[in-house]
Amino acid sequence: MRKRFFTVCIAILIVLVCVLATGCTSRASYDIKETSLREGGKGTAVLVKEICEYYPDRTMGTGADYAFIRYLAAEMQSYGYPAATFEDEGGTGGSGTGGGQTELSDTNVSESGTGATVSVNEFEFSNYYTQEKEKGYNLVYDIPAATDTKDTVLLLASYDNCAGLVISSVDYTTGQTTKDKIGGEGAYSNATGVAVLLRIAYELADKQLPYNLSIAFVDCGENSWDGAAEVAKKYENSEGNFICLNFNRLGAGDYTYIYSDESSQAYNDYFYSAVKKTDSNGVFAEIPMNKQVADIKFIDAQKTDCSHFAMYGDNLVFNIRGLAVASYVSFNWSAFEHPFYTETAGYENVMGTSADTYKVLTERLGGGEEGEKVLAQRLDAVVLNAVTAISADNASTLFGAVESSDPAKSGNYADAASVASLIVKIAIIAACVIAAIVLTFKVKDNLVKKQKEKFERMQREANVTRTAQPSAEDIFSLGGENKGDKEEENDKSGNKGNGGSDGSDDVFEGF
Repeated sequence: MRKRFFTVCIAILIVLVCVLATGCTSRASYDIKETSLREGGKGTAVLVKEICEYYPDRTMGTGADYAFIRYLAAEMQSYGYPAATFEDEGGTGGSGTGGGQTELSDTNVSESGTGATVSVNEFEFSNYYTQEKEKGYNLVYDIPAATDTKDTVLLLASYDNCAGLVISSVDYTTGQTTKDKIGGEGAYSNATGVAVLLRIAYELADKQLPYNLSIAFVDCGENSWDGAAEVAKKYENSEGNFICLNFNRLGAGDYTYIYSDESSQAYNDYFYSAVKKTDSNGVFAEIPMNKQVADIKFIDAQKTDCSHFAMYGDNLVFNIRGLAVASYVSFNWSAFEHPFYTETAGYENVMGTSADTYKVLTERLGGGEEGEKVLAQRLDAVVLNAVTAISADNASTLFGAVESSDPAKSGNYADAASVASLIVKIAIIAACVIAAIVLTFKVKDNLVKKQKEKFERMQREANVTRTAQPSAEDIFSLGGENKGDKEEENDKSGNKGNGGSDGSDDVFEGF
């Protein structure tokens, strides 16, 4: 009985460890039709290098962000998208107020039957770092569906970085305050996401799609995702099926994940079904159940106090509005080198630091041409997955998965996070209880083992010296006075007992 209980405890412990240490393996499988990428155009790694070299400073509210969307607009126009109009230099530090709500339709594109439009949208935000009200800018393209539908796919990436942000630090020994710019180029955060979105836009430029497509390059990703929030507002009460694909912090992380929500969503299974068709190099990884969490509330409307790195992005503003979002993000969920997250095992994190450069990023991937090749491989895997998942051939399957999901619309977003956290805590407690039980049995078994060894030794001595043996019943007693020990002591002191006889006739008495 004891052995059976011991076996059950061990089995339970093994199951708990396996559940917590691995990702979910019970995903629904969807039939995905394969597609291929176009020839030509700039490669993803080339785009990242270009952005970092020519626009290393894309800091929100400085005018550098407004200058950068001019580059984005020119690049998009070269793919065949409408030309954007800019009023002036823009930005808080520029010569004017920026783009306003300019919306123009390009004649050539309209004649081709797409009717695409582009908007340079200005908005006001509170800068967390400067404590000032400043201007931000989104560049948004809207391409209507080839057929009459209200279904929409939004592709989104934040383009700003924190190169020009000034951080104050105080030397408490001297009382002096030092103000330094963070620097860096925002290669990982988020030139990689922008490069992927540009390449996807290139891939889709000549496609007739059975849904409305929006492509948004948004500002303030380094603040409180204000640019993404401005876009998300538009879709809060959308009538058709809606999903956003967010591209944020790619390439530098050891693994690429597709995160949707704390609760299980069918459309997340759909994108992982596409992974099986597109990822031949093992770039993607399953989301583990034992996600690292931190008691941090990023914004008041977050709905949950527990957070993790995959939540930390533009996707969050869609989650809290109950909108379907699949966020592509790369880091290492299995490493515990830092309390909150690890990008690349064995290296310091670069996000938000001066080390977030194209050079550092490629050096960690092998350096030189090898580093650029690996970076391109990782980014291209995201491009192929996204293009395959939203292709015209797979659109009906995609929206079927979206329709059968419930992306937190029932208000259970926080509940799901709490349940996930509770499961982890219960599992840890259960593991501790089982470990305690196992330890108890182990200690008891050791005591019994020692008693048996002692009994066997005394038996051997009795056979030689013909002294009285204690009974097995006494020997195996775990508590109280040990009669065998007393008899052994009497033997040594010369007390023979039983009228001075050697007791040889009593040794096996009772057997």
